[in-house]
Amino acid sequence: MIYRYIIVFLLSSFTITAQQESTLPVIQVEYDIILNDTTDIESYQRAFQHVLVTDGQKSHQQLMRNIGTTLISKYGGEHKFESTLINRSNYFKNLTDYQVNYGMSYGFYETELIRDDWMFVNFKDGNETKTILGYKCKQLLVSFRGRDYEVFYAPALSDYKDGPWKFMGVPGLILEVRSIDGAVFMKATTIYTKTVQNVKEMPDHWSSSLGMDYGEFVKRQNEWRKEVVKKNKFEDSNIITIVPYRDFEIYKPYFVDNHK
Repeated sequence: MIYRYIIVFLLSSFTITAQQESTLPVIQVEYDIILNDTTDIESYQRAFQHVLVTDGQKSHQQLMRNIGTTLISKYGGEHKFESTLINRSNYFKNLTDYQVNYGMSYGFYETELIRDDWMFVNFKDGNETKTILGYKCKQLLVSFRGRDYEVFYAPALSDYKDGPWKFMGVPGLILEVRSIDGAVFMKATTIYTKTVQNVKEMPDHWSSSLGMDYGEFVKRQNEWRKEVVKKNKFEDSNIITIVPYRDFEIYKPYFVDNHK
């Protein structure tokens, strides 16, 4: 009788584990992502390609290359980007728990794991529709850490509640994101719905590490910035220290924005 209970327990455990694995086809999406913020000396510009591989429950996203383009600064200067391989920032999403784990594990150096819980809690339905890569997309509006965005997602891909960067949790795959201030633009350029690859898992040392949450990361980043500015001013009182700060996220700490 004891052995029978053990067998039933093992079979039940196997069933639960199997249910946690996605049975959906793995798809790959390539996005062009441009940050063209020229607000002030702490703003930032970059242009790159992200590749998202997702199975609807988890995903891996990697910065693959710069996009060959030129962005113009606030003062008219050119910021050129060469189309070169980068293979750096890695984002691992748990789409069930709405959590993003990221860092630079596969790049030129490693950073500690950063955990960021999902904060896109205030999506609002928009009125516009558009077709992207053959998919009819609906509009949503959302505010997140200092920027207002319009998001276009494909209801036909409703099993994949995923998207570029940290965006996720809408009723379909996100194919375009655009900030209202024009500084951020993310758009899918290619979708591969028939692929044999698997979603890359987090590195073992990340999986076993508690890492740090986003709030701790912001605290450390702010302390680092102050030290850089202090050090440079000490060495040369006439130096103007520029440390880029404005990224996708302007207001770094957690809070829920109100739509403007």
